[in-house]
Amino acid sequence: MKSLNEIQENQKILLKGIEHPRLGNVIGLFEEVGELAKEVTDIEVYKEQKKGALGQECADVLFSLLSLCDSYGINLSSEYEAKVKEIERKIPDWRLKYTGILKALRSKLD
Repeated sequence: MKSLNEIQENQKILLKGIEHPRLGNVIGLFEEVGELAKEVTDIEVYKEQKKGALGQECADVLFSLLSLCDSYGINLSSEYEAKVKEIERKIPDWRLKYTGILKALRSKLD
């Protein structure tokens, strides 16, 4: 499996010369997130099962997010690792505060 760094670099090479402008990348990401939300709505509200559609929309969101990151010179892997370290410090508190309520919500909503 490729690392996130490798995936981002491969995508940058793939799109060389046909990159969208930064604003286009932001708009494209919003569009893809909207399509992902529609798939979740179809599954959760309308009980429709479209084989593979949810995964494809997740991949579209990642592709658009990586394009946005590239347009601003962001290494998503490095940023993600820093974010995980920040969240790791908060987890013990979150476990105390939210374990019960989230378990109840999962049993109700999932």
